[in-house]
Amino acid sequence: MRRPALLALPAAAVLTLTACGGEADGEPTPAVGTTFADEGVPDSAAPTETGRAEGAPISELEFEDQSGDGSSVTIARVALTVDGFVAVFPGGGEDATADELLGFTAVEAGEATDVEVSLSPTLTEDTELEAVLYGDTEEDGEFDPAIDQRIPDTDDEDDDVTDSADYTVQ
Repeated sequence: MRRPALLALPAAAVLTLTACGGEADGEPTPAVGTTFADEGVPDSAAPTETGRAEGAPISELEFEDQSGDGSSVTIARVALTVDGFVAVFPGGGEDATADELLGFTAVEAGEATDVEVSLSPTLTEDTELEAVLYGDTEEDGEFDPAIDQRIPDTDDEDDDVTDSADYTVQ
């Protein structure tokens, strides 16, 4: 009985060492799921002067001066890296509170144009408005300015996560 056990031990050792070894040219075998960049191919994910990888998605919005009956505004363009919301406050939205919220609408990750936001109460006089991007922090599809977090500003002056516009009531 001892002899088969003694023969099995060296066989197991050989199998174990073979499985752990690298390729014949001396390079180690990469772990499962490991990927490597090709040499000579530029790394498009390398950070730029702004600290953001070139071509990396960004969150930003464009809010232009407009006029209307005061019941809604249109955000010209919204780009979000995550599902979130665009909220509208009276001018000076940097310090705006939930009590000052005039309206909001949900926006899916990606880019959208001509995003309409209903306002309540309806505007009755000309005013400056501030549009602000928020992420859906709880991922519940419900906007709560006390919980959902504002999308942080970037160092790039061209990437605005808040924007103001003058609104003229007709």
